[in-house]
Amino acid sequence: MKKLFHYLGDTSLPYRTIMADHCDFYIGDRRIPAAQTVIAEQVHSAHCHICTPEDSGAGFGTHPQINGCDALITNLPNQWLLIRTADCYPILLYDADRQVVAAVHSGREGTRKNIVGTTVATLHKIYKVHQEDLQVWLGPGICQEHYPVSSDVWQDFISSNLANGIKTDDASAGYLDLRTAIVLQLLQAGCKTNSINISGICTYESTRHFSFRRDGTHNRQINLIGMYDE
Repeated sequence: MKKLFHYLGDTSLPYRTIMADHCDFYIGDRRIPAAQTVIAEQVHSAHCHICTPEDSGAGFGTHPQINGCDALITNLPNQWLLIRTADCYPILLYDADRQVVAAVHSGREGTRKNIVGTTVATLHKIYKVHQEDLQVWLGPGICQEHYPVSSDVWQDFISSNLANGIKTDDASAGYLDLRTAIVLQLLQAGCKTNSINISGICTYESTRHFSFRRDGTHNRQINLIGMYDE
């Protein structure tokens, strides 16, 4: 029987520290083997990748990150999916019946392209996941108040969501509300409201989280999900 482990990170376990060591690391008392971890390249795409056993270790040593994708999916036990964020949103998904997990990186472009909707659709297509059975964790990210953009960028974001059937609140013109857009995308994809766990933490406001917009940092918090054999 596979058990779930998931983690939405903060500054206590920086991505750059893990990359400096390129070895196993600990989350609490759980050891995460580098050789069984998969890291996506994260290029602000709408592409998800189905992980194979050969993908384990991607991003460590000489094994390159998974190219050209921002979402990872696996049904393999003891394979850990890792994405990093510092204002963009991490989304972790799990279907207990089908025993499959996914990790998604959704920033401005990923949200505009509805990467989380694509990931849910891929889970349904490949693994026959029932969307209403998915458990979802939407982690910390930048809130609308602290995300001003140009009028062109804002209009493009609103228009792209409308084209995908998502109508976001346009009362705060010029400020992007990624969190609400992602929740609406999850609901449109078939996820249930009571299965979406929202952290509500703004990375710009929280001193316990990295924020590129606040500090210009190149460090990131890690976010991880996987299943292990009991």
